[in-house]
Amino acid sequence: MKKIFQLIALFLITSCNSQSKEIIPFETDKGWGYKQDGEIIIQPKFGIASEFTDCGIAAVGDSVNGNYFIDKTGKKLNIPVLKMGNFIDDFHEGFARFKKNEKLGFINQCGKIVIEAKFESVTPFKNKIAIVRRGFEVIENGPYKTQKGGKYGAIDKTGNLIIPYEFDFISEFSDNNTANAKVGNKDVIINSKGKIIK
Repeated sequence: MKKIFQLIALFLITSCNSQSKEIIPFETDKGWGYKQDGEIIIQPKFGIASEFTDCGIAAVGDSVNGNYFIDKTGKKLNIPVLKMGNFIDDFHEGFARFKKNEKLGFINQCGKIVIEAKFESVTPFKNKIAIVRRGFEVIENGPYKTQKGGKYGAIDKTGNLIIPYEFDFISEFSDNNTANAKVGNKDVIINSKGKIIK
């Protein structure tokens, strides 16, 4: 019984220590910065700031440099990004999109490119699948842009095309690996291989 209590105490101490080492964003009238153990380790100077990933990078933004990633010392990192609204693309299932030469790809939570920028349009990953689209027309309406037409397909987390560009629409995949899709004027349901099941 004594050994059990000792193990519980050790777990609690380890848990508290790991939590206390966490770097946390905080906001002041000068902007966002980062604290660790209550001490400021990166001065508040950002207009926006995210939490650090497990790999030790965080997305921030300021009026001079725009939106970018930093390391735990506050150093700006040369990691490609995709601007989304007033910030950059968030991580979904460990992947975030980036843009290069007008094409989209993915980085992981360490900032490493894991899928090269080769897609005209791609959604965030959901249930390990991302929807891709090509051959569409971009319609501009003031500051807003929408896509019209084109063909849809899907990729896996290696960037391989698992569903060819054959559909006129594909929704995100549900937890049971099916998606709503459209072929011509017909609404269908497909599986993760692009096979029509209904």
